[in-house]
Amino acid sequence: MIGVVVDTHAGRISRRLGFTSHDDPVKVEADLMALLPRTAWLEYTHRLILHGRAVCKARGHTVARCTLADLCPSNELVQR
Repeated sequence: MIGVVVDTHAGRISRRLGFTSHDDPVKVEADLMALLPRTAWLEYTHRLILHGRAVCKARGHTVARCTLADLCPSNELVQR
């Protein structure tokens, strides 16, 4: 079975982007699978994990380096 892999990075960023409100990886995966075309699932997973490791960390966000900052609902909260 193919799906969206939801680790801590993928879950955190998906919540910050407003794609899900869930903490449970199974529920996050279901939300993402409903939003994304099946052909994008694997690439989305890898991009989120890398973005979470390098830029959008749990602590110490690097908003200046974030290519998604203009689209991210959490960006306003981070800059306060």
